[in-house]
Amino acid sequence: MGSIWSRAFRPTDPGLAEQAIEAKTAQNFGAFARLLGGGLHDPEYPGSSFLSHVEHGYARNELVYACITERATSIPDAPLRVYDALGRKSEPLEDHPVRRLLANPNPLMADVELDELLELHKCLAGNAFWEVVSDRAGRPAELWPLRPDLIKVKRGRNTVSYGYSPDGGGRYVDVDVIHFRMTSPLDPLGGMAPMRAALRGTALDNEATNYVTALLQNHAIPGVAITMGNLEQVLDESTTNRLTEKWKQKFGGKRRGEPAFLQTGMEIKELGSSLKDLEFPDLRTISESRICMSFGVPPILVGAKVGLDRSTFANYKEARASFWEETLIPARKKDARLAMALQRRFAGAGARRVEIRPDWSEVEALRESEQARWERATNAFRAGGITQNDFRREVGMQTVDGGDVFLVPSGVIATRDVSGVTEQVDGTDNPTESTETEGGA
Repeated sequence: MGSIWSRAFRPTDPGLAEQAIEAKTAQNFGAFARLLGGGLHDPEYPGSSFLSHVEHGYARNELVYACITERATSIPDAPLRVYDALGRKSEPLEDHPVRRLLANPNPLMADVELDELLELHKCLAGNAFWEVVSDRAGRPAELWPLRPDLIKVKRGRNTVSYGYSPDGGGRYVDVDVIHFRMTSPLDPLGGMAPMRAALRGTALDNEATNYVTALLQNHAIPGVAITMGNLEQVLDESTTNRLTEKWKQKFGGKRRGEPAFLQTGMEIKELGSSLKDLEFPDLRTISESRICMSFGVPPILVGAKVGLDRSTFANYKEARASFWEETLIPARKKDARLAMALQRRFAGAGARRVEIRPDWSEVEALRESEQARWERATNAFRAGGITQNDFRREVGMQTVDGGDVFLVPSGVIATRDVSGVTEQVDGTDNPTESTETEGGA
């Protein structure tokens, strides 16, 4: 079964195409389409829609671009992995078909790119969609990202189906998708983009930048004016032109800032705005803080002035940890729950029960220091809380044969390995030979 790209341009059944553009179908699409296309009343500039968010936010405003990129490039650090729902939940199942599909979604994209687009679409549209392409046996074989503004939803009494318009016209092709979404107060099955909340702050920041640009490019006011109130005669045009050129040669270019000596009666008045006057510091601070707040990104991480004013290396590290704990971890957990729809497509008689969870082990901001990790694992091992192999996994070492045993402190009568075999200890200060570790901790 081909993907949307191969099926979209094949001739379709005329009755299906006609049905897709009927008014009744359009009404069924209504609630969700309004959310994707600007369902809220937007009298103010620039309006709310996916394309408007891209044009006026992501593609025009540096801070919006930085905030969304920070989220999109951070999310892949916590890849979605598959775990046994009944057995050892700490061991990922790398050979499971769901994990293999997530690791290699399609021939043209890596898993990192798919995750980045997922977060990008959620930030700009509130919704993201993966098309699931199945093989001849009906098993999912490829995952492809779809533009959220070209998706339409048809709701039945107990079902939801999706259509995709490759050219943005009235023809929709039925697609099998996994739907990821932000939370919306208007529709439980639709999403509201963070960009929607940041629209006003973004418009304010854009207009301030546009004003400064226009002022610097088009404002026909000289930087300084020199008055000569005590001169007995008015200077003619040739004299003023000659004096202007001499002034520019003397104090322009690399000679800026050199001292000037004026005749009696001459006075310099500054007419143009200084760079300090064009900063709009208070206005910029307000818009920057509101944009960062909408996306849940600490200002210091994206180089916003409101964050750099109080930046140190220590609070930068704390800000990155806070960014993960308060913004990305909840978002990624929700992605994992919604991605379980992919597992259900593999389910069948005798299928292994698994769950999809983010893997936080590669997230630098959440890692404890190497020393703290060793101390925690060593204390747990000495207290008999984990086995030798558990300890080795914690500190990044390979497991060993016979290492699924506990090291039990003195005074404890018996210990038991994971197979249920009980080993007696000698009652001394040292464990028996059966519970000693190879080479110690």
